Amino acid sequence: MKKKLSLIIAGMLLMALLIPFGVLAAGKTEIEFWTTETEEARMAVIKELVKDFEKLNPDIKVNVVAVQENDVPTKLAAGMAAGMLPEVVEMGAENILRLGAEGMMDVKAAGQIIDELGRDDFYKGALKMVATPEGGNYAVPMHGWVQGIWYRTDLFEEKGLEPPTTWENILKAAEAFHNPKERLYGIVIGTDKDSYARQTFTQYALANNARIFDENGNIIFNSPEMIETLDYYAKLAQFTPPGPNTWRDARDLYLAGLVPMMMYSTYIMDDIGISRTGYKGAIVENLVDKTALANVMINKSSATFGQIVALGILKGNKENQVEATKKFVKYLMSDAAYIDFLHMAPGGMNPTRRSIAKDPRYLDNEVIKVYGEKAAEIAAGLDNIGKFGYVKGKVFPEIGKITSQFIIGETIMKMTEHGWSAEKAAEWAQKQMEEAVKQ
Repeated sequence: MKKKLSLIIAGMLLMALLIPFGVLAAGKTEIEFWTTETEEARMAVIKELVKDFEKLNPDIKVNVVAVQENDVPTKLAAGMAAGMLPEVVEMGAENILRLGAEGMMDVKAAGQIIDELGRDDFYKGALKMVATPEGGNYAVPMHGWVQGIWYRTDLFEEKGLEPPTTWENILKAAEAFHNPKERLYGIVIGTDKDSYARQTFTQYALANNARIFDENGNIIFNSPEMIETLDYYAKLAQFTPPGPNTWRDARDLYLAGLVPMMMYSTYIMDDIGISRTGYKGAIVENLVDKTALANVMINKSSATFGQIVALGILKGNKENQVEATKKFVKYLMSDAAYIDFLHMAPGGMNPTRRSIAKDPRYLDNEVIKVYGEKAAEIAAGLDNIGKFGYVKGKVFPEIGKITSQFIIGETIMKMTEHGWSAEKAAEWAQKQMEEAVKQ
């Protein structure tokens, strides 16, 4: 009898160990979360947020997978082929649109979360970037950045140059500063087969009214406006450092004082800001006070370019996984957790919710304080950003199929590295894009 009683007690103790906060461990709902925030410091923050979420929701287990931005298309293709995609993703709008075009995004779940958080609280431009052709949203816009030309106001004043806001002024300044014998270059723009090249090129194209799609969804990359943009971009690339240039080149050369202009997003604010936060290794003292952002580019029209990174829930999950994922997304988008996430890259990650942008806890950050009113002006650009996948209010999710193959970056490389003419490069890209959307 005693032996039987001992076995019962032992069994009860074992059960107690397996029941954290009253939930059977074996009954946990498990979800996978892909994030493009791969840096070690950011991953540490995300893992802490996940740990806090799991404490609040002991019946949910979140597995975090870091994916490099340029590897996302390959990872998605492999996951789709194997039927092993995650439950929730944090990635750029183009990849969200690609998944949406494949019918793989849970539009209903995204809409419910947006409505619960307050649709009017989101910047309209942020919602537009992940909109469906029918007017819904493929995902929940989480954070965004604005791009432009960061430039040295002190050096521009010395040479009596106008701010680099127009095609003419940009090219004039790049030529004036270019002195490769002294390892000084006029500007850094993207010239590699990567996302950075597409991002920097897009703003020039939009400023010239050049588009990939017309209003009916036809690809028009070989249009006169696009050829003109490619030709201008190739001329500007003559004043960049030799070899294909990436965002790393732009950042490093600007911080080192070797270029007076670079194309970059608001993610550079942290790096520039350290020159006034007691950082002893800053090469250019008080660089933040000598820097301005020309985030509007003008030629035939004015253009503002940026990116929205969104949280998307994929279709095909069990009901309990969908509910668990919705809880996780709402947690990441709310209050302290949201602010902690945004502060991983202060200034770079701008909130998509107006209420958070005004929250004293969000504003109470060393980097954001350094920029003062500039920070608010930069963030306000999220309401007016333009991209290739949107034409006069229409959304063309097929842009995701084009961007995932880095066709624009390769087109630029054919001009800058292999001497192709703008006309030849445009025709090649036209055919590549037509093939891409058929896949």
